[in-house]
Amino acid sequence: MTREATIAEILELQGRLMRVSMRDHSRTMVDEGLTPVQFHLLVFLRDRESVPTAEAAEAMDLRPNIATGVVQRLVERGWIARDISPEDGRVRLLSLTPEGIALVDAAIEEAERGFIGHLSALSDAQVEQLRGILATILADGADGRNA
Repeated sequence: MTREATIAEILELQGRLMRVSMRDHSRTMVDEGLTPVQFHLLVFLRDRESVPTAEAAEAMDLRPNIATGVVQRLVERGWIARDISPEDGRVRLLSLTPEGIALVDAAIEEAERGFIGHLSALSDAQVEQLRGILATILADGADGRNA
């Protein structure tokens, strides 16, 4: 098999894995009445102290007016806090509330339990290979936090 064909197969498998993972996240979204965009924003904010609304909108590829509506609904539900920036009163900073953190953490834990189930089909050597592969892929900041 050529490298290109192997990469194509990896992409197809990775897509299937993402869809399986999304089913695990979808349970939380459905249970809580969240849209995918709302859930993505909550996950985006999980490991960040506070983020200007415009930065969150840009990171999620949303127009500012759409992001404002998404944020407003999450503020109303008590999952996001929206505060005025101390440096610039025109800027609103977003952060998760303790309730928002608990929601995201519960969704991540549910997805992790599902993934652990998938890993149980692998040998110890395969698990170690996968760990090394993922560490190498993420070493350059591909997880989005260092980009």
